[in-house]
Formats: sequence, structure tokens, C-alpha cells
Amino acid sequence: MQQVSSHKRMESHDLPVRLREQFSLLKAKLWRVEISTCLVWMVLSLLASFLGSFSLDRWHDTPNAIRGALLLAALAGCGVALAWWLWRWVLAQRHLGDYSRLVQRRYHILGDRLLGIVELSSDQASERSHSEELYRAAVSQVERDARQIAFADAVSIKGLRRLSLLNAFLLVVACILWALFPGAFNNAWQRWIQPQSDIQRYTLVRVTLDQDNYLMIRGEPFTIQAGVEYDSLWKPRKVSASVDTGYQIEGEVVDGRITLEIPGQFKKSSLTLVVGDNTTEASIEPVLRPTLTHLGAHIRMPAYLGLPNEHSDLQSGQLDLLEGAGVMLTGAVNRALSSVQLQWGESLSPALAIEQTSFQSDWLDSQDVYSASIEWEDHLGFTQARPWTLAIRQQADQTPGIQFPQLFREMAILETEALEIQTRVIDDYGIKEFGLVWKSVDGVEPSAETLALDFTDASLNRSQKELNVSFYFSPNLYGIAPGDLVELYGHVTDFYPGREPIQTPLYRIHIVSSVEHAERIRQQLETLMTEIEDVSRLEQSIADATNETLEDFDNLSPEDLESRVEDQATDQKLNAGHLSELAQKGMETLRDAMRNPAFSNEMMSEWSQTLSQMQELAQQQMQEAAQALEQAATPPSPSSPSSPSPPSQSKPSSQQASPASSSPSPQEQALQEAQQQEQEILEALQDLQAMVNEDLDKLQALTLAQRLRRLGQTESELESSLMDGAESTLGLFTDELPPRWRAAHQKLGETQQETAGKAGELQEEIGRFFERTQQEPYGEVSEAMKEKQTVEGLTATQEMILKNITMDAADQIAVWARQFETWASQLEPDEESEGAGGGEGEGGGEDQQQDLTEQLMALLRMRESELNLRMQTRLLDRPSQQQANKETRTKELSKQQSDMQEALLDIRAEVPLPFMDPVFEEIHGHMGNAADGLARGETHAEVVEAETQSINTLTDAINLLNEQAQKNNPSSSASQSMSLMMQMMMASQSMGQQSNSPQDGGSSAGGDTDRQAGDSTGADEGDAAESRTVSKGSGQAFNLPAEFRKSFELYFQQLEQLSPPENLSNGGTP
Repeated sequence: MQQVSSHKRMESHDLPVRLREQFSLLKAKLWRVEISTCLVWMVLSLLASFLGSFSLDRWHDTPNAIRGALLLAALAGCGVALAWWLWRWVLAQRHLGDYSRLVQRRYHILGDRLLGIVELSSDQASERSHSEELYRAAVSQVERDARQIAFADAVSIKGLRRLSLLNAFLLVVACILWALFPGAFNNAWQRWIQPQSDIQRYTLVRVTLDQDNYLMIRGEPFTIQAGVEYDSLWKPRKVSASVDTGYQIEGEVVDGRITLEIPGQFKKSSLTLVVGDNTTEASIEPVLRPTLTHLGAHIRMPAYLGLPNEHSDLQSGQLDLLEGAGVMLTGAVNRALSSVQLQWGESLSPALAIEQTSFQSDWLDSQDVYSASIEWEDHLGFTQARPWTLAIRQQADQTPGIQFPQLFREMAILETEALEIQTRVIDDYGIKEFGLVWKSVDGVEPSAETLALDFTDASLNRSQKELNVSFYFSPNLYGIAPGDLVELYGHVTDFYPGREPIQTPLYRIHIVSSVEHAERIRQQLETLMTEIEDVSRLEQSIADATNETLEDFDNLSPEDLESRVEDQATDQKLNAGHLSELAQKGMETLRDAMRNPAFSNEMMSEWSQTLSQMQELAQQQMQEAAQALEQAATPPSPSSPSSPSPPSQSKPSSQQASPASSSPSPQEQALQEAQQQEQEILEALQDLQAMVNEDLDKLQALTLAQRLRRLGQTESELESSLMDGAESTLGLFTDELPPRWRAAHQKLGETQQETAGKAGELQEEIGRFFERTQQEPYGEVSEAMKEKQTVEGLTATQEMILKNITMDAADQIAVWARQFETWASQLEPDEESEGAGGGEGEGGGEDQQQDLTEQLMALLRMRESELNLRMQTRLLDRPSQQQANKETRTKELSKQQSDMQEALLDIRAEVPLPFMDPVFEEIHGHMGNAADGLARGETHAEVVEAETQSINTLTDAINLLNEQAQKNNPSSSASQSMSLMMQMMMASQSMGQQSNSPQDGGSSAGGDTDRQAGDSTGADEGDAAESRTVSKGSGQAFNLPAEFRKSFELYFQQLEQLSPPENLSNGGTP
């Protein structure tokens, strides 16, 4: 056998044919499997991407980006599969070793032998030295083993089969979807292959909203509705809605419709509605309801009023209408309107005119209409929450009213006075005419012309609803004698057709002489004296109770002491209040007396000082006593030490003495102080009563003399009346007298009878006055009246008058007239005795103060007279005054003005004050100008201006004089009396102050309104009102005029600078 060398280089050989065929079959099958796998992967990528896009489109509108990503993913899958195949079969082809490993993994029996022979058969292996025999033996061995094996089976097709099944499944699914939903399929295909296009998504469910943008009422729920259509057998019923503010709403499709209630929204938001595969969006925009920005009514007043149309704002929801008025409604809302509906009463009104945001109705009849409602709808279709209702209140034309604010139903004025009758008229829709009508009980009645010119006025225009004017009345001007009674009433008419004038209640004005007025004043002051006695008796009771309390002080319990002393303090306060009220009543009476020239300035000054002391006693000493009693009623605090007792000014009584070893308690000290003050009050009240009695005696003496003189004047007038008719009645019997003279004699007889009665009363009063005062003149007159048998003599004269024994009666009446004048002269005190004793025992400063007080009183009364004179001048300027009467009256007024000039010079001479001279000269000049004008019969504005300047300058003089008195001694009784007089006069001036401002309407003097109301010219300062109310009522409030304010401010400032009372400086309670 031939030997083979193992180290011989082996030549390359091909593999056996059979093995090569096996590898060829393996390679062919592997190619088929891998290219199939590549194709299947590519189809699978495309199907998966498309079906994914189809599925996403069913749930929502797939965004372009996601659709593009799906398409890119499919293409990427195809590319990866193709790249994988190219890598395997083109770029990196496999060799027999790779196939051997594949077969080896499938058939482990071959082990590594197949791979070994394949490697030995390669060119690289031939370069190495191997044994040929061994190679061939190995090949043969592998070949024998490979005969039972098919290399092609080493290629696994499980993966390909699975992918194919998945691919087939997806393909079937796609076919089924195409068959069932061709529209959706085609739409999804188009959207998939064209991801950047705006192809609308196709849905199986189509939802059609009623609106794309929902305007809803802010904060209020609203309803959305939508239609639903199905394009497949799939018909989902569930509806889901969401608002981006966080609300989720669920619902169902019912009969192809969706109805959902969305909660109220407060800001702009979006709504998403999902039904099946359909998602629909809409915007929500909250808006406010259309609101009313304006609603008004043009009111056409009834024709009889003659008034222009009015406008009323109806925002309050109420319309006040006069019956018979027409109405036109106008309004506006905050958005453009589409419709407005008005319900006017029971019937629907015609359509309203609409222009953008406003609307307007036609003229509407208001008869029997008591309510209305308005509904509106804006261009958005929204309405108000509820109809706007309007309450209509029909009002009848009310009757006008007329008032006399400063006039009392029963009052009295002096015969020489002029009365300002302030008149206030009101009506709801305009005043037509107003005025007053008067007549006297004795038959004096003004003519129709006088009433029309002097006591009738009218509104300046038809729309005036309130006027304040003044009418002026003077008894002297209209020939009304003292003792007569004037009855008057006011009347007013408005424009209502057929309405009778509205009248006030009847007012009664008593015309009294200065004598009668003085007697009334005296009676009122006597009543005041009686009440002062009541105050004294109560004060004595309080003082007695205080003494008893001090005696039983140690035996009283704290509770009993407190109760008893508190009662005493209360009584003291009440008594002080009563005395203060009496002082006020006295001031009012004195203010009334200031108008009467029968009272002298000295008498008025004395009364003012008395009232001032009364007021001071009530407001200071009695109040201090009450405070001391209150302090005594307060138990001392246990922790506070008792204060030492102030030194007493008077020696204590035996009952009040305490042992030297014990000091009195604070309560006992306060009680002792109250006791001392009460004793001082009693003494002061006794002095006050004495002063009042003395003043009353003087006043009664004055009135007695004046009343006697008045009786004499009455007799003189009676004599004149008898002699006037003597020619017609002389020698006739009573039954032969003509009716006119018979009635006249009857009237004169009644007058004489009345005189006899008054003479009897006077005789008794003079006798009583003599018994009380023991003044000889009164005793002499009383005896003389008894001796003369006054009453019997006057009665006999009356019988002569009634029997027409004219001459004898006239002679007797003349005798009685002279006799009454003689008796009156006997009773009048001498001027020297009248002024004596007033300053006796006092220093010169107090004398000067008293002089200033009397001078101030004289100036105040002169100012009052000047005001009255100016009013009389204005009355004479009325068109109703006849020229003859006007000339006579102006001469009388001129004389009065001249008399005031002389009185002014007397005042200036009584107390010469250099600083007052320029003021007096200015007053004298103005009065002279007024007197000259009146003497020429002039009553126009220049004369009134001169009188006004006199009033203003008198005011300045009063202020200067009052300031001088306060500077001299502001705490003196005379200074306080002057302050009291100023208050009295200011109260008198403020009664009935009247503004002549244009808005008040009408003239201030009555008559036609075309006359200017400014006939009362002059400076405003000091031009106070001229009302002369003489009512006896009390408690009337008044305002302090500006012209006197400065004087009072100076007075109060100086009072504040005074040292406090002693009890305050010692720590007492004020």
C-alpha cells in the first residue's frame, strides 16, 4: 500500500456534487423565505399604519402631525424590510460556511464536520498543509451522513407564516372595514396618504349644532340642541359634553336630537360635544341681559292748565299723573333692539317706534290706566329677566291752599298800627288768583276796587305752585275806629274749571285804642304777679323742707336722706323753670307794650330790669340751690376724704350748730349751703314782688288817667256827632225823626250807655287804688266822681239823646268831657316825681347806665315806629288810594316823621355822647328827607328809601349804644336789662320776616303781579320785616337778625371774661 505523507500540501477540491446540490436547494429556499418576509413586513407596516390612522379618526380628528408620523412609520417599516433583504442578498452575501452553520443549528448530528469540510474545501484551506487522505475520508463520512438529511429543511418558515397570518388578518380587517364603511375607509385612506392636506374627517356619526357660537346670559344655565345622523349600523346613544371651565355634562340621543343644559358661565369658554366618533366644538360667550338705561315719560297736561309738557323720570317704577293727562313713553336699553312690547292698562298698545337702542310710544290716554308693563328683546334675541312694570298713580287736581302763617285767629292791633299779613298759597298745578276779604262788624267795608287792588294778587305765571306774599292793613287808612272788630278770610283759586274759591277760616282782628291796649297789658302783668306769688310760696315750702332735713339729719338713714333731698332738688328745678317761664311771658307782654306810645320809656326800662332780675334769679341762684341739693343727695365715696367746709357767710342757727369736736359731712355742708341760698332766693323774691307791685301801681295809675282821658275824648266825639245832625233833628219829637237819624241817635245812646258803664268801673278801680296806695289825688278823684254822680249823670244824658233833646244833651256831654280831662290831669304824675329816686343813692356810673337804658329803649321804640311809618307809606302808594285821602294821610305821616325828628333830638340831648353825634345827624337827615317827601304828598320809592335808611341808621345807633353799655359794665343789672330789651325787639322784628326774592312770586304788597316786587327799596342790612303781631300767645321762636348779631356777640364775650361765682371757685359743681 502506498504511504501518504501527512505533511504534504493539500490541493483545493470541490465539494461532492450531492452536497453542492443540497446547499443549492438550501440557498434557493432561504431566498424565497426572506424575500417573502421582506414583502410581508412591508405590507404589514402599511396596513398597520393605515388601520391605526383609521382607528384614530374614529375617536377624534387626527392631527396632521400624527397622520404624517403614521405614514412615515409605515414607510420606515418598508424601508427597513427592504434594507434588511438587500443586506442579506446584495450587500453582504452569505457563503457556504454561513449555510453550514444554518444546517448545523438544525441538524446537530453533523456537528462541526460539515462546516469543517466546507472550510477545508476553500482556497484558504488549500494553502495550509493537511492530509489529503484524511480530507477525503471526512468528506466521505459527511456525505454518507448527509444522504439522510435535506439541507433545505434547515430554513424555518414559522416566522414567515406568523407574519403572513397577521398580515392576512389585517388585510381581512381592512377589507371588512372597506366593505362596511367604504366612505370612512376611502376618507381615512386619503387622509393617510395625504397627511398634510385639510381633508375633512369622515365620521360615522354626524352632529349638527344649532349654533357655532353660543351667546348665553352670564351666570344663567342655557340649553344647546343638535341633530344626529348615523352613516352605519353603529348608532351610539351616549353624549358627552365638556366645557373648558371644568364642567362635564352627560346625555343621550333621543329621536335623532341632542338636548343638553349647560351650567351658567361667567367668562368666554369653549364647548366640546362627543357622540360616537364625532367631536364637535362650539364657543360660549356670556353676555348680560339687555338692561334699561333710560325710561321717561312726556306728560301732556290737561288743556285747562295751559302748562307746557312735562318730563318725568320713570326709573323708580312709578308714574304720578294728573287725571286727564296724556303720556308718551320713551326709553333706551344698552343694546340694539329688535322688538318692544308695551302692555298699557288692560289693552295692548300699538307697536312702538324703535331706533337702534331707543324706543318711543305714541301719545297714550291715561284714563282708567293704573299699571303698565314693558318687554323688550335685543338683536341677540335676549330679553329682560321679567317684564318691567310701571305703577301709575292717578291724581285728582287738588284744591289750592292758603295760609296766614303769622296771623292768629283772634288778635288785636292798635288803631295807629299797620299790620303785615303774610300770605302763603300753594297748589299742586298752579295758582290762578288769591287774596283776602275783610269787613268790620260796625259796617266798614272796602270797595270791590280796594279789594282788587290792595288785597288781591295772582301768580306771575301759570306754573307757580307756591307763593309767599304780604298784604298790608291799617285801621286808620280804611277808617276803622277803635273798638271795632275786623273779620277777614283768605281766598284762592286755581285753574280747575268750575271750582269755587277755597277760603280760610275766619280771622278776627280787634282794633283797640292805646288806652284799651294799655289796660290789657296791665291785666296780663297782674296775672304775672299772681304767679310770682305762687313761686314764692313754693320756694318757702322748699326752704322749710330743707330746714327740717337739717334738723333730722343725724336721725335719717342714707336712703331716706337721699330720697327727701332729691325731691327738694326736683322741686327747686321745677320752681326755677316756672319762674323762667314767667320771665318769658313777661318779655312777650313787654314786647307787646313797646308798641303802645302810652307807656313811657322810663316805665318800659323799669319793667325790663325787673324781668331781667327775674330771669337771672331763675337761671343762676335757683339753679345753684338745686345743684347744692343734688350734691347733698349724693352719698360720699368711702375712699374719698371729706373736703373741709367753706367758711359760711352767715351765722348758723342753733339747730345747725355742731360740736366743735366733729366736722360736718360733705352732705351736711351742701345742705347748709342750699339752705343759705334758699334764704337768699326768698329775699330776692320778696324784693322782686315789691318791685312788681310798685311797677303795677305806676302802670295802673297811668292807665287810670289814660282811661279817664279816653272817656273825655269819647264824649267830645259824641258831642260833635250830635251837633252835626242838629240842623236836621232840632225841635222834632222822637217819632218824627227820619229813620236814618233815629238809628243814629239810637247808636249814640248806646255809646253813651257804654261810657257810663266804663265810668262806673273806673270809679270803683280808682277807689280801690286809693285804698291800697293812699295817694291823695286818687282819693280826691274818687270822691269827686261820687259827688258828681258820674254814672247817673251820663245815664241822664243818654236819655236826652234818645229823646232828641240835642242841645241840652250836647251841653252836658261837653261838661262831662272837660270833667274827665280834669280828673285825668289830676291823676297824672309830675315829670319830676316820675324821674326822682331812680338813681338816688347810686353812683354816677349807674346813673349813666340807667340813662343809656332809657335811651336804648327810646331808640328801639323809634325804630318800631319808623317801620310802621314805612308800612303806612307803602299802603298809601297803592292805586286804590284816592288822591284827596292820600294827601291828607301823607300830611299826617309827615307830621309823625317830624315828631320823631324832634324826639330824636330830645334823646340826643338827654345823654350827650360825642361818638353818637354823627349817627344822630345821619338819622335826622334821613327822617327829614322822608318828612319833606311826605309833606309833598309823595309815597314813591325815594320816600320809602329815605325811611329805610332811617331804619338802618337807627339800627346802627342801637348797636353802638348797646356796645357802649356792655363796655361800661357788662355784668350790671342795667346792662342785662338792655340785652333783654334787644331780645324783645328782635323777637318782634323776626315775627313774620318775609323775603322779597323773585322766586317767591307775586308782589309783596298785593295787587297785580305785573308790578315789581321791589318797591321796598333800600339796603338789605337792617331792612327787617315789618310784621306787628300782637297775639297774646307765648313761646314763639325767633331768629336773631344779622344787624344785631354783632352787639350780642360782644355782650357774650364780655360775660365769659367775668370771674366765676364763688361756689365754683371753691370747687362747687356748676
